[in-house]
Amino acid sequence: LRKYGYGDVKVTTVLHQWMGGFPQAESQAYAVISWGSAVAALAHATKVIVKTPHEAVGVPTKEANADGMLCTRQMINMLGEQSLNTYSLKDEKVIIAAETRCVLDRCFELGKGDIAQGTIQAIRSGVLDIPFAPSRYNAGKMLPARDNEGAIRLFHVGNIPLTPELIDFHKEKIAERAKYENRQASFQMVIDDVYAISKGRLVGRPKD
Repeated sequence: LRKYGYGDVKVTTVLHQWMGGFPQAESQAYAVISWGSAVAALAHATKVIVKTPHEAVGVPTKEANADGMLCTRQMINMLGEQSLNTYSLKDEKVIIAAETRCVLDRCFELGKGDIAQGTIQAIRSGVLDIPFAPSRYNAGKMLPARDNEGAIRLFHVGNIPLTPELIDFHKEKIAERAKYENRQASFQMVIDDVYAISKGRLVGRPKD
C-alpha cells in the first residue's frame, strides 16, 4: 500500500471458518468451529465469519448460530493473548507476501494505476480467483489442495500471476504429498481434501 501512496489506510483481516463439509455430529462440528476460532485468535483476525453445529444438516436455527458464536468467543478469549512464532511460520509469511505482491501488482497494471478498475479486470480475467465460489463472475480456475503437512497449497494456479519460483514451490509441496501417499497428484486430492474435515481428518488421505 505504501508503494502506491496509500499510507493512511487501515487494513483489516477476516477469517472464514471452515467452508467445506462439516461432520453431522454436533460434538464433532464444535471441534471444527473451535479449530477455526483458534486460527483466528492466533492470527489476530479483525473479524470472524462464524459457522454453526448445524452446517451439515440444514439451515441453522438462531440457537445454533448463538452456540457457534459463543464457542468462537470462548476460544478467542482463551487464546487472545497468545502468539505463534516459529521458523516455518516465518517462511510461510514470506511466501504469502510474495504471492500477494504478484496479484496486487497485476491489479494495478490492469487498472493502469486505478486499483478499483484493476480489481474489476482482475476478477474478469481470473487474476483474482476464489475456489468453489458460486458467483458467475468468478473464474473458478484456481484449485487448492493440502500438502503433506496439511498446509493449503495451489494444485492448479489458474490465472493467478505467480512467479515461476512460486509455482514450482506449490508443485513441489503437492508432489511430496503424492509420493508419501503413493499416488499421482490429481484432482482427486482436491476432492479428498474438501470432504476430509467431515470425515474427521485434516488431509484427505486415500483409503488403505
